Formats: sequence, C-alpha cells, structure tokens
Amino acid sequence: MSNKYGKSVFTDDLNVVWSHLHKPDVKFGNPHHSITVVLNDDLNAVLKENQATLGANKINGLGETKEGVKTLKVRNVLKAKEGIQTFPCVDSNAKETKAIPFGGDVCRLKLAPCLLDRDGSMSFYLDGCQIITKNDTGSAGAGFAVTDGFVNEDMKNAMPDADATPASADVPQEDMGDIPF
Repeated sequence: MSNKYGKSVFTDDLNVVWSHLHKPDVKFGNPHHSITVVLNDDLNAVLKENQATLGANKINGLGETKEGVKTLKVRNVLKAKEGIQTFPCVDSNAKETKAIPFGGDVCRLKLAPCLLDRDGSMSFYLDGCQIITKNDTGSAGAGFAVTDGFVNEDMKNAMPDADATPASADVPQEDMGDIPF
C-alpha cells in the first residue's frame, strides 16, 4: 500500500507565524523547508474537508503558539533533496521573487494533501508559496511603531564633542590618588 494524494489546495491569504524557507532546516537530520501559518476558519474548513474526503483519522502539523493562536505547519523535503537552498516563492503578480515570507507577512500557499499509509493520518505538503504582503518586521525598525520622542538627530546634542578635552584632563595627576588602573 502507498500514500494517497488528494487534489492540490490553494489557500486564501494567511498570516505567517514562522518560516524556514531561506535554507533547509537540518536540525533533525531530514533537510526540509517549512512555513507555519495562522489557522483561520477558512483554512480549517479546507483541511477538514480534505480529511473527510481522504478518510484520515487526524491532521498532522496542527499546533498553537504560546499565546494560544492555532497554527498549521507544512513542509517540503523535495526542494532540499534537489539541493535548492531557498524555497522558490512568487510575488503577488505570480512572478518569481528572491524574497521569502517571515513572521507578520501575508501569503497564499499551494498544498498537496496526503493520506499517509503508515498510520492513516494526513499531512499537507508545501507545494508553492505566493507572498501577498511583506510587513516591516525586520531589524531596521524591529517591529516598533513610530512615536513621538527621541530622534537620531538628537544624538549630536547627547554626545560630547569629539574635539573637547576629556574631563579627566582637568584633574591634576597628584589629585588622582591611588586609582587601580
């Protein structure tokens, strides 16, 4: 007996929690690319429909974040076996891009449902990724919103002038005492 595959599924827009699409994850010895998305009601309905169609007893990859948000993690081992470092993604115009989605971004996924022969469970394999929205959660802003307050230009007033004489130069050497440095 062998695994039974269903018809490919194209999701609606999904919020990305985590992705490992920039290079294969090799932590546990089986290189693969993966992405974890928020499990919304529409996606859950699609998963349950495929589960019923293929007769699976459970769906693999379901989980939740520390905050209790339900998630789905899907993987692809084929690209890593082919030696592909970065999982191929497309932009909202369906054109290839070097960008990959990270947490906070919005994407659509192409999933291949598979009934696993070994235990009757079902996995959804990542077959494609379309980036819909790239959100600014990178290191440049570290995810912070703009607010009133300190601005980098204020640093010229906060730092001493580089040409100024250091404060220690004003103290005569004999008054320095027994300083251990």
